[in-house]
Amino acid sequence: MWLAKLLTLSFFVLASPCVKAAQSPTLSGYVHQRWLEENEAPVPVLSMTQGRDGFIWLATGDGLFRFEGTRFERLDAELPLRNDAPSALLATRSGDIWVAFESSHRFAVFKNGALRLRSGAPAPDRVVSMAEGKDGIVWALTANYNAQVLRLGDGAPRIFDADDGLPETNASHILVAGDGTLWVSGSEGVAWLKPGEERFTYRPTGSPTRLSLDADGNLWASDRTGTYVLSTDDDIDVSQSSKVRHPTGDLDIRAVPLFDRQGNLWVATRSQGIRRFQSVGAGSSLQPPAESFGSREGLSSDITHGIFEDREGNLWVGTEGGLDRLRQAAFVQDPQLTTPARFGDKLLAARDGSVFIGQAATLFRVPKNGAPAPIINDLVEPEALCESGAGELWIVLRSEVLIWTAGRGLRRMPRPDLQARHNIAYDCAFDAQGAFWMSAAGGGVHVFRNGRWQNVFNAGHDATTFPTTLTATPGGGIAFQSGNRLIRIEDGRSSTIPLDFGDSPIKVLTLQRSQDALYAAGAFGLTRYRAEARETAWSPDIAPGSRISGLAETASGDMWLAFPQMLARMTRDELDSAFANHSLHAPGVSLGRGDGLSSRLHSHSQRTLALGGDGRLWIATQAGTLWLDPASVSSNTIAPGVAITALKDGSKIHRDPRQVELPAATTKLEIDFAVLTFVDQRRAQVKYRLQGFDQDWVDPGQRRQAFYTNLQPGSYRFEVMAANSDGVWRAMPASVDFHIPKTFIQSGWFPLLCLFAAFLFLLALHRLRVRQASSQIQTRLEERNAERERIARELHDTLLQGVMGLVLRFQAVANTLPKETPVGRKLDAALVAADEVVTEARNSVHGLRGADDSEDLLSALKRVAAATPFRAPVAVRILLEGRPRRVHPLVAEEIIKIVREGLLNIAHHAQASSAEIAVDYESRRLAVRLRDDGVGLPCEVIEQGYKPGHFGLIGMRERAERIGGTLNIVSVRDDGVEITLLLPGKLAYGNPFKRKHSWFKKLFRRFSND
Repeated sequence: MWLAKLLTLSFFVLASPCVKAAQSPTLSGYVHQRWLEENEAPVPVLSMTQGRDGFIWLATGDGLFRFEGTRFERLDAELPLRNDAPSALLATRSGDIWVAFESSHRFAVFKNGALRLRSGAPAPDRVVSMAEGKDGIVWALTANYNAQVLRLGDGAPRIFDADDGLPETNASHILVAGDGTLWVSGSEGVAWLKPGEERFTYRPTGSPTRLSLDADGNLWASDRTGTYVLSTDDDIDVSQSSKVRHPTGDLDIRAVPLFDRQGNLWVATRSQGIRRFQSVGAGSSLQPPAESFGSREGLSSDITHGIFEDREGNLWVGTEGGLDRLRQAAFVQDPQLTTPARFGDKLLAARDGSVFIGQAATLFRVPKNGAPAPIINDLVEPEALCESGAGELWIVLRSEVLIWTAGRGLRRMPRPDLQARHNIAYDCAFDAQGAFWMSAAGGGVHVFRNGRWQNVFNAGHDATTFPTTLTATPGGGIAFQSGNRLIRIEDGRSSTIPLDFGDSPIKVLTLQRSQDALYAAGAFGLTRYRAEARETAWSPDIAPGSRISGLAETASGDMWLAFPQMLARMTRDELDSAFANHSLHAPGVSLGRGDGLSSRLHSHSQRTLALGGDGRLWIATQAGTLWLDPASVSSNTIAPGVAITALKDGSKIHRDPRQVELPAATTKLEIDFAVLTFVDQRRAQVKYRLQGFDQDWVDPGQRRQAFYTNLQPGSYRFEVMAANSDGVWRAMPASVDFHIPKTFIQSGWFPLLCLFAAFLFLLALHRLRVRQASSQIQTRLEERNAERERIARELHDTLLQGVMGLVLRFQAVANTLPKETPVGRKLDAALVAADEVVTEARNSVHGLRGADDSEDLLSALKRVAAATPFRAPVAVRILLEGRPRRVHPLVAEEIIKIVREGLLNIAHHAQASSAEIAVDYESRRLAVRLRDDGVGLPCEVIEQGYKPGHFGLIGMRERAERIGGTLNIVSVRDDGVEITLLLPGKLAYGNPFKRKHSWFKKLFRRFSND
């Protein structure tokens, strides 16, 4: 933030018998603000202009800058002009800023946030002045001893020189008059080019001549004879002066003289600061003296380079030492009124239109349309002033009361004998019967009636109930404050009105009577008592800084309110609206430091405002009493410009952004903006919002930056609105659109990729689980197979061998016995049975050793079906689906046993006529289905999964689970049963004795092949 050094000048014109002259503003009646090199202001300031957006543009020795009231922002041109200094500026009606450069003689144009080099040939010499024609054509003047004017269009510039009527002398500047005529100021005369012509007309003046335009479009010339209106008639000798003349001939004028909007002439000199000549009427021969303003009065330097008026009426002066701003002050301080009383000046508006001002040692009277004049000297801090019905002025001092009557002098009378320690008089007033009332804090309230004092209210020792402000009521009585009460005494009767201060810690009132109402004001706001009604308009800012310390009602019904740092005017309608809405909203007109209120209003004054009969408003401040002419106060009707100057995303700064594409993953943003009003900027209002983020407008106070965090991808629009110090809002907000794209993680593809990755992960988990289950089942099958082999070996090596030995021994015995004997026959029969047992044992050992690998599943099923003992004929079909594959022998054995059990159930219970065995060799599983057309299973068997006392279904399920499969049984009454065995392919087709590749290697291979 650039700092500004604020100097508010308080030199005011002395009193004059001529009230109009006394009230006419002089140079000392201006608010002055300056920015110096130590405040980081660029120096020297050589040229100035104001863009359509409101920025003040400066061509300085330090480069090109723009200024928005608090910060100087440097703008660098493209590389060829980066180290070149600007020599001239022009703000066009389209909003472009043209810049001419000193050394390169090139032009650059600021447009759409960038200063870009203009194509085309450079000027033949240094450009010192530029102007825009009515047709939008830009004209430029070069600085050499043979004047040259350039007309800059789309093509090559048209150069005018001596061959085209220009003098062979130096020239200083150009301007375009209202009729479109181009004028050239020369060192010995002037030249002009009318629209449509190609040759200049030249007239000598005999001295350097500067040309100016006033607010009415009149052309003025300033030469060694002075400043005068210049005729554009070719037949009139321009060296002849008109009647209206300003005595500028002796001044060493540096730049173009300026006529402000009031018609005052301002002249910037080479070494004497600036001069102001007051406006004079056309045809007048009056030559008003110049008012000077230089470094002794606070100007940044006596060496000036130019003076410029912006669209709000501010005057800007560029000097060797910095930049200065002057604005006509609304407040005026008479040099006599600079010794304020310790507890604030006492103000009283008398019935004859005069105003009395009691200062530390002097009482002044300001007659209507007059200047302050002392009437009593050597006073010691007057404590209260009031006027009797007879027009006498009663002045309450610490020990006595003075009574002053115009033309008759002073009378004295003692104050009542107050024993209280806090006996300082607070206020006084007269009632309708002529009695004099006085409140004296701890001394209570006393009335002087019929030649004697009487105490009518005793405050006691409670300081919170001490009487303070006191006034006459519209009904002819008296009202005064005592703590949280307003006590009213009328017609000898006393009434108490409770006071509501809201949340305000300040319990001080200011009472003011109008024609039909009594007003009570304070930090809480404003209350109006009218008849028996009470209305309160609460202040939105309940704080000491918002206390109303003075009220003044004009004849038109407007109400002036005195705040600590501001004076506000509310119209009758605004006041009625405030009471209707119970809110003291922002007034239409408010005046403060920027209008010349150089000091805070005095917080101890009972009434800081007094309205004189001439309409002037007198204000008691810490530095003395000021006056203000409300008739001369006008609202600033120009809405402020608003500019978004920068958008910062952390890695890059976007100057004057309009539409910006930000990097992906941007979450933080800083936006700088400017409110372009130069009239009391501290009271300008501003609000902003980020559409898509902010729910409502944001009030940043004095901050001119917006900060955002946690921004999400999307499109946004940042908008700024502003109002000037008088509450005039800009019609449309300034805005910038920006977009934050999504990162890959924030894009729509990322969730899909995450879903796909999750699917792969779950698939991998599933496969891992299947592999683990397969491994467990295969391990169990291996263990089972090993156990069977062990049992087979044990049976073969022990039992079977032992039985065989016994059979052989019995056979040996049988061989010794005759065959025909009963014993022989029985023994032979036993041996045959023994052979069958041995054969069965061998078959069992063979079965324990493992299934027959040579028999495929289909053949085994056919064999089982053929061996099933059906009670009635049942047609059994075996169906094959898919390509047959080798089934693990142990798995095949369990499948066969499950099918055998199913066929036996059909044979014993189903009453079926047909059955079907289907084997489906799928790639990832093996499905075996057994269907019949019998009577089906009872519902309770399906629900329980078995028939009580029977274990066939239970055994089938257990076998299926042992080999890692699932068994599903579906039965429809009178429509048969369907039993489905499902086995994972890895278990059905796998080799339990051979490790396969791990699942992740297969997955890798699969993706590699893809």
